Amino acid sequence: MSTRTPAGNSEILQIELPPRPRKRPRQERSVMLVDALKKTGWEILEKEGRDALSLERLSMRSGVAVSSIYEYFPTIESLVVAIFDDFRAQARSRLVEELRVLPSNTTLFEGITLLLRIGIPMLHKWVQLDRDVFVKSSHYDELVRLDLVKPTQYWTSIATDALMERFPDEVVVRDRAKARFVAFHTILALPRAMALMHPEYLAEADTQVLLARMLHALLTTRD
Repeated sequence: MSTRTPAGNSEILQIELPPRPRKRPRQERSVMLVDALKKTGWEILEKEGRDALSLERLSMRSGVAVSSIYEYFPTIESLVVAIFDDFRAQARSRLVEELRVLPSNTTLFEGITLLLRIGIPMLHKWVQLDRDVFVKSSHYDELVRLDLVKPTQYWTSIATDALMERFPDEVVVRDRAKARFVAFHTILALPRAMALMHPEYLAEADTQVLLARMLHALLTTRD
């Protein structure tokens, strides 16, 4: 894809779209086949690394014919993107559920810490398993975040909303909409920038603490 710069500038920015599945499975048998491919692909990525995830090995390990793999995933990259889409969705569901069952005396800062404890390792894992696909997806996601392109799927700010709903008495900002906006973009953009430029930061213990303090200040400062 490409997007033109403002004010009639003829310069064109070329952004490669993240590869996507060719189609979505509809029948139960097709859903099971695609799930088997994603499960096998994930196992190979985790245990043997990205270089080991070839079409031939995927077919052999999953028992799915190459022609059937192509029917849903035109490239191995499209499979990796589908795997991590599921990974992110599971992380979001886990966050919402764990926030819901926290004891009543849990603080906002502890809730923020929980969010980061789930989200940061997930991001770090993706960078480690397939940096090239992560970079391509991040470039596209950044254009979506800045509202320069419309996504085929829109990932809502579940994490930010879940925090503000779970700890309404501690979120004492004067302008909740502004605080939500700033927190939302902090959660999205800062960890992604680390993953792209300094992925080692994601594994450092103080990173989550620094981000937690920043987010807590954003959500508890009146002036």
